[in-house]
Amino acid sequence: MKYLSELTPAEVYILTKENVTHKELLKITFIDLILKQVLKTFEVQRQPHFRHKIRIYKYVGIGQNFKNYKSKNHEKFFLSTYENDNSIEMLFRNLVKVSYQKSKNLSYFKNELIKTPTLKKCFSQNIFQTIFNRYSLTKYGKELKQKVKKEIQNLNSEVASINTIENQKAIELIKLIGGNIFLLENINYDLLDQIDSDLANEMKRKEIISDETGCSGCGWSFDNYSSNFDSGCSSNSGCGGCGGCGGCG
Repeated sequence: MKYLSELTPAEVYILTKENVTHKELLKITFIDLILKQVLKTFEVQRQPHFRHKIRIYKYVGIGQNFKNYKSKNHEKFFLSTYENDNSIEMLFRNLVKVSYQKSKNLSYFKNELIKTPTLKKCFSQNIFQTIFNRYSLTKYGKELKQKVKKEIQNLNSEVASINTIENQKAIELIKLIGGNIFLLENINYDLLDQIDSDLANEMKRKEIISDETGCSGCGWSFDNYSSNFDSGCSSNSGCGGCGGCGGCG
């Protein structure tokens, strides 16, 4: 598992998948940083008023490996938030929002991603590809792609019975290949589903605001999120459907 232990999941994605999305790259990068204990998530219970129900909020802070971790460009979309102040603890969904904004779009993410020495040798651009921000695999890139896909195929055969994070074999694999475990078949964790949902909400929200549909006043507040956050903004309903936006007047 030489390559899966050296490459981040985002690097593997861009190398082996034909149509990777911005959201997929962000999602798998975040979960990889969690599994590597560079970042950590934790929950806080709050009851704003004694008549209100207790709510659970998910936060993200630095993990035990943060200070000694040598991050790559695409990982800094998440990690730069904590560089100047290691004590920061950010609400999960706010970190999603900030990281999504820092990474801008798929093209920008890809450009940062392939700056690593390994991937730099994998891609080339001609004049027309430069204009449309497209790339071609080099001979080295094609060979590496096949080697990585072969490792994934071999691992799929070995871990066909693993389907829970408690499984000791899965834990050992996580230590070795981090978030690349999600590239395998029969691996399905609830946290990945939650990340997928939250990233989708943030992207949808940004598109709505860009279209000037009336939700530009919806504020982002730490105290207005629950663990089941839903932006609620709808292009059909203006701000009337914003659940807990706080800034809608």
